[in-house]
Amino acid sequence: MSAAIFSLIGIVAGGSLQYFFTRHLDSQKYHRDLRTKSYTDYLKSVCDLANLGIQPKSPEAREMFAKTADAKARICLYGSVAAIAAFAEFERLGATMNTAEQRATFTRMVAIMRSDSGSKQDVVLKDLEAVLIGVRH
Repeated sequence: MSAAIFSLIGIVAGGSLQYFFTRHLDSQKYHRDLRTKSYTDYLKSVCDLANLGIQPKSPEAREMFAKTADAKARICLYGSVAAIAAFAEFERLGATMNTAEQRATFTRMVAIMRSDSGSKQDVVLKDLEAVLIGVRH
C-alpha cells in the first residue's frame, strides 16, 4: 500500500516539475525570440537607411524612421542590460558611422546583440566591422 502511495507521489511530483521546467524554458525561448527579432529589425532598418539612398523628407524616410523607432523601443523592452548600455553609448556618440569611435561602438553593440541572440561563438570585431560597415582606408 505505501509503495503505491509513494509511486503516486513520485509521478505527481515528476509531472509537476516537468510542467514548470518546460513552461520556464518556453518563456525564456519566447523572450529570446522577441529580443532577437527587435535586434534584427533595428539592424535591417539601419542597413536600409544607409544603403537605399532615401531622401530625408520623403514618405519612405518617414516610414523607415518609424520602423527604426519601433525596433529601438522593442530593444528597450526586451534587450539585455549590456545591449542597452552599448546602444546608449552609440546614441550618445551621435548614432552615425562618421568616426572610428562611432564605428567601433556600433560594432561592439552588434557583437553584444549577437551574443544575446544565442551565438556562443566569439567573433573578431574587426571582421564584424568589415562586414557591417565595409573596409575604410
